[in-house]
Amino acid sequence: MESSIILRRLTEMLQERVGPTEVPITAQTRLQELGIDSIIQVDIMLDLENELDFTFKSMSLPKDPTVAEIVQLIQDSSNAQPA
Repeated sequence: MESSIILRRLTEMLQERVGPTEVPITAQTRLQELGIDSIIQVDIMLDLENELDFTFKSMSLPKDPTVAEIVQLIQDSSNAQPA
């Protein structure tokens, strides 16, 4: 799956969750900057799995990940799964 597609959907999902923010959501934005705690992170991860049809290798994220780090985790997880 292309990173641009993942980035766009993840950004949309984050905007839906947090609403309007003073912080623009880019690949370098950290989830903590958006006020997203670990419980909301897991919820977002589960929604991403359902929507993008893959399974994370691990449900643990790096501490205060950037949007780009999550995109990379999604790519790594979806590439590791048999077609």
